[in-house]
Amino acid sequence: MDIDIDEISALDIKFFSILKNISSSNRKERYEAVQSVRKILSVENNPPIDRVIEAGLVPILHKYLVDETDFEIQYEASWALTNVASGSSEHTNYIVENEIHKSIIDLLSTSSNFELLEQNIWALGNIIGDSSQHRDSILNEGIVLHLVEILKTQTKKSLVSNISWTISNLCRGTPRPAFRFIKPLLPSIKNLLVAWSKETDIISDTLWALSFLTEATSEENEIFSSVISIGLVEIIIHLISTSHINNWIIPGFRTIGNMLSGPDDVADHLLNCNVLKVFPKFLSSSKPSLVKEAFWCLSNITSGPQNQIQRVIDEGLMKRAIETGKRLSTTPEILREVTWAIINAITGASQSQLINLIKMDCLQCLKQNYSTAQTQANLFHYYLDGVSNLLRSFITQVKSFQSLELFNTFIETEFFEQLIEDSADSESEFIGDYERLYATYTELTCAVKELRELKISNNEKIDEIYDPNNDCDFPNILKTSIEFDSDSEEDCEDPEDYEEDLPKINEMDLDE
Repeated sequence: MDIDIDEISALDIKFFSILKNISSSNRKERYEAVQSVRKILSVENNPPIDRVIEAGLVPILHKYLVDETDFEIQYEASWALTNVASGSSEHTNYIVENEIHKSIIDLLSTSSNFELLEQNIWALGNIIGDSSQHRDSILNEGIVLHLVEILKTQTKKSLVSNISWTISNLCRGTPRPAFRFIKPLLPSIKNLLVAWSKETDIISDTLWALSFLTEATSEENEIFSSVISIGLVEIIIHLISTSHINNWIIPGFRTIGNMLSGPDDVADHLLNCNVLKVFPKFLSSSKPSLVKEAFWCLSNITSGPQNQIQRVIDEGLMKRAIETGKRLSTTPEILREVTWAIINAITGASQSQLINLIKMDCLQCLKQNYSTAQTQANLFHYYLDGVSNLLRSFITQVKSFQSLELFNTFIETEFFEQLIEDSADSESEFIGDYERLYATYTELTCAVKELRELKISNNEKIDEIYDPNNDCDFPNILKTSIEFDSDSEEDCEDPEDYEEDLPKINEMDLDE
């Protein structure tokens, strides 16, 4: 049968030549055939990976990969197999099912040529990045120790860059890898951040590796302890405080935020490393993503104990948060993180800290962000309880200090009437929160009524307001005070005591 030569594509001709020569006894023909496979798999759009697999070329490439007698053919075979592994998940699975990844890992210890090492690490990085199952399979084959040894002797930038990218892939994925596999990499990670501090890609990939590693897992205590003990915290803070590179700052901040959400001693260590000093730089950034990230980190600190809340207040960052929350131009995404930061602080604050926050006008900020809090159910729970906490601090001022100045200055009826009105149409999960808030508000109004009556009977001043001249750091914000009928017969009974909620750590959506 005659074949129309016009129907034969250039690719068909190449495949014919490849299949004819790839197992030739002539070394030049073998080399050119393997090189041709690599070239057709290197095209940008739709490389013919399926056709290469169907033609049975992958096992032949595998044979040449492990043959160390001819470096040029070995290198071309490695490159071609890297391209196969970078295809779809089905293509990557084919490599793993035929255990080619094991041969690639073995070559990491037998070859000292940086070009071949670089190519093989690139192939492994592609396989690791395909799925957590492949990642764990390669971790079980001992890749970590190979990477550690290579970094001790190799200083070629492109090779180190491939390794940092591969380390990043090793630390990512769901579920996260077992820390026992990753822990030996920590000294290498530290060295990458120090020795390659001018290389954007290497630092970025290494910081992303740390951000993945420090995300919440059952092993976070050991992870945080190891990161701290090796001195990585100080390095990360230095990098993000001195850099303007977005690809450094985001993963660096993410790592800091992850650790700040951990145990109190971990957060204390970061605070002692002056982590709060880096916040003003990013809270004033023109990039909303950085501002959002910074307030997310701040919210994790304010979810901690009172000494940590105080350090945030002393640094002026709570005032900064409240001002940002009141600014009409602030984006909804940033407002949500700001609201978390303020609510977390209110939930765990001492009485004196609550008074401090009130004088910073946090109540006005919360009022403006009522709708923002409603966008997240868990945030709204803490929002309603946070407002209740503020009201309890007013009650303490009224009952214990016989003072109406904060009440007269900062309380207004409209906001609380809106809350009470909304409670009638609230979802069932918020009914208890609204009831506690209403009970606290009722107790406050009764306490104020009784104190006003007492002051009137004693001819004392009842229209006292907060005087900013006594503390110039706080704003002078006058609001309409609530009027009470002193002749009312309504009984004012103390509502039952409510247990204060523990601080809520803000779990930020990392995919945003």
